[in-house]
Amino acid sequence: MRRTLVRAAVVVALTGAGALFGVVQPAGATTPAVTATAPAAVAQPAAVPAQQPQPAPVDVVKAYFAAMNHDEFEAAWALGGKNTSGQPYDSFVTANQGTDHDIVSVRSVVGNKVTVTLDLTLIDGSHQRFTGTYTVQDGVIVTADVRRV
Repeated sequence: MRRTLVRAAVVVALTGAGALFGVVQPAGATTPAVTATAPAAVAQPAAVPAQQPQPAPVDVVKAYFAAMNHDEFEAAWALGGKNTSGQPYDSFVTANQGTDHDIVSVRSVVGNKVTVTLDLTLIDGSHQRFTGTYTVQDGVIVTADVRRV
């Protein structure tokens, strides 16, 4: 019996200590759910748009002649006709309307210089042959050194 009294005293003492320190809840109380909160999101700096890679110089020259062959003179002008023709846009268009189509053969590419031979078929069926170099910078033909052969 003495053990029972000692146990009861210990339980009462522990219960009192628990209540004192907020460990034991009153009867009928529910335990609040424990929720973990994620740390607040840290603002990330805005992504810097990646610079689009420029097309290879040979691709620019080929695109220029493809535009010319399809009478897409505005595209050809933007790809470098404005830099190589030495004339205003209207004159550029007029000068190139006498050509039925161009055949461009790439001979070499060194850095940004593309060496080609050109076989132009005029609308009357005659041919003119040219050879020369196109220099491309930032996706645009900036100079042309082309001569009739």
